[in-house]
Amino acid sequence: MATVVELAARYANFLVHPLLPGPGVCQVCRGTARTGFPTCLQCKQTRDVLNEGVADVVVPLSLALKGEQYANELWRYKNVVGPQRQYFRTGLAAVLWRFLALHEACVAQHCAVPGFDTVTTVPSTGGRGDHPLRDMVAGLVDVTRDRHRDLLTPTPGARNLGRTASSERYTSSALWGENVLLVDDTWTTGNHAQSASAALKAAGAHSVATVVLGRHLNINYGDTAAYVEQARLRRFSWEICAIRPWGHAEGRWRSG
Repeated sequence: MATVVELAARYANFLVHPLLPGPGVCQVCRGTARTGFPTCLQCKQTRDVLNEGVADVVVPLSLALKGEQYANELWRYKNVVGPQRQYFRTGLAAVLWRFLALHEACVAQHCAVPGFDTVTTVPSTGGRGDHPLRDMVAGLVDVTRDRHRDLLTPTPGARNLGRTASSERYTSSALWGENVLLVDDTWTTGNHAQSASAALKAAGAHSVATVVLGRHLNINYGDTAAYVEQARLRRFSWEICAIRPWGHAEGRWRSG
């Protein structure tokens, strides 16, 4: 049986590290931002609606570029049938497993918490039954399996909210100061994930960190092409820290 490292290895050929926050890069979602603004317009609008309900940090594992391999697989793992479905789900589970094994401690440190007691996923509001991401986090990914809880439930009016951020999109089971790692597959506007974070905090979560498998970008939109060109200059490496601009084999981040 293939190992997690072996299953995830092929993804290094097409994963792309998001740029770190800075000029022209949103400090929340790592997408493009207008010069002189700390966040993109969408993240600003979401914070205006949800205030402190937004996640304490958003960590995209990779860019998911429209029309390219990774974005394609993130669509297919939910929508194809037959043997291909299991192939893509197993591969993406290995990607998430390897990423969290290397970088979850960095995310916790960024949030100033000792770790994440609970892991949950953003549920669909489109009528999908068991979401494959939930099955991956609860069953396939060893580093999340024992901490997984089904916390979030879409409200009856969730589908009528469209893509907007809203504290009325989800409800959450009660939490008592737990630190929650919230996992989503793709981030386009982020409104679903941020609405989920707001529900978790309203239910009593102390800290919420959101890890996203793919930050969706359309290279033909606005300044995205220049952003992607710069991002591609840094070859993907599993060891490059998701939060800091260096790898785990350097300095105090050395992992042994």
